[in-house]
Amino acid sequence: MASKTSSLESISTHLAEFRLIPRLETYPRVVAFAQTAPGKVIMLALFGLGLRLSFFDLRTVLLLISALALVTFLPSYRRLILAVAPIGFVVLKSFRQPLFLGLNLAVIALGVLLYLCSMRWPKSLLGRRPIVFLLSGFSVLILLACAAASNTMLYSNLWNLVGIAVNYVWFIGYALLDRNSKPARDLTSELAAFHPVWGSAYTPFPKGAAYLRRIEAQNPEQLAIVQLKGLKLLGWVTLLTVFQYLFHGFFDDYLRIPDFAQAMAMSVQGTPLPWHMRWASTILIYFELMVNVTIWGGRVIAMCRMAGFNALRNTYRPLYATTIAEFFNHYYYYYKELLVDFFFYPVFFHYWKGHRRIRTVFATFAAACLGSVFFHFTLDWRVIQNEGLWNAMVNYQAYFFCCFLLAAGVSISQLRKRGPGHGGFIRGRLIPAVGVNLFFCLISIFASEGTHYPLVDYLRYVASLFFIHF
Repeated sequence: MASKTSSLESISTHLAEFRLIPRLETYPRVVAFAQTAPGKVIMLALFGLGLRLSFFDLRTVLLLISALALVTFLPSYRRLILAVAPIGFVVLKSFRQPLFLGLNLAVIALGVLLYLCSMRWPKSLLGRRPIVFLLSGFSVLILLACAAASNTMLYSNLWNLVGIAVNYVWFIGYALLDRNSKPARDLTSELAAFHPVWGSAYTPFPKGAAYLRRIEAQNPEQLAIVQLKGLKLLGWVTLLTVFQYLFHGFFDDYLRIPDFAQAMAMSVQGTPLPWHMRWASTILIYFELMVNVTIWGGRVIAMCRMAGFNALRNTYRPLYATTIAEFFNHYYYYYKELLVDFFFYPVFFHYWKGHRRIRTVFATFAAACLGSVFFHFTLDWRVIQNEGLWNAMVNYQAYFFCCFLLAAGVSISQLRKRGPGHGGFIRGRLIPAVGVNLFFCLISIFASEGTHYPLVDYLRYVASLFFIHF
């Protein structure tokens, strides 16, 4: 039995160390060549080809490669280029829509103003609580848009402003958090991080200018290494894209397994799919979501690395996680960091200081539950616009429940003490990893996109997976 366990551990170690793409950044000759002009041109050309294969349109690829080429050949002007390029992209994208362009520039100017004011008057209420001002102001903007009379110019403009502000609010928030960093008064770095040239989700990838300054390449050798890592990551993402295509072809077209939205709809209508098909649909949507997050997060970080910043990957081996907290950290790293920076730390350092366990749980619920609900609810501003504030909140009841379960799971994971060397590979790694992934697979049902049913319908669906019917 011991030999079997040892062999399983050896197989696991070899699988963890196996790489489809070699570690080019560890080869001295490759690094040296990447520092030459021909090497830089070849890397940029290969990177552009990778972006094109990732279904980027040719115009977008050329704009991105042009910006990355300037950063690569003029590294001393990196921050200035990265500060100006995103604004230039906004102008190119919307110069035929003056209102849209004006609102974009107004939001950027407001973010700069908040940053400068918090720096200028650090002891004022704004200087001490800039994030509270930012998020409260954003919430008030949504309430004003809800209160405005429909089919009026004010109504249209307020919702347009909400739609633009949601793209910047968390980037501006990181700039405000950076106000105490050193050097803090580097405005070009803050502008570069407002809406970075490498793109991002609504979650900042990576986390603001202070973080960028810590991971910035400082010399030609470091730049070459970081860019090689970016090129490798894009190659890995391209392979995953091919895998995703084959994945869909096999399970959707060949096996004809219904997607989760169809399975959920049939369950609500009282004509559920067979038990094994419900499980298949649920597991497939879980893995599909994981692959999607890995692909688009990897593209963003690859471009960030090509710009000269050695950023951590957004998704890194979540299937290996043996605790809920570890999975949350590995699955969507920068979203977890956003919740920690904006919600967990402020609560953890200000409340229940004499009770560490209580304040850990309290801060975890503030982040993983309330923070996550606020982030996604405001992100779906079109639902609020179309259905009204109250109806949108009712539609979000299943997601509220999902966030509650997530916060409870993370809290238990943080407080639970695990014994050292617990049971070898099977009991110590395999069974916990399966349990963690099953937990996230089940709670992802409540957070599925495109389906808005009462909470009880989701509970019935989950219960039916375990032969419980009510």
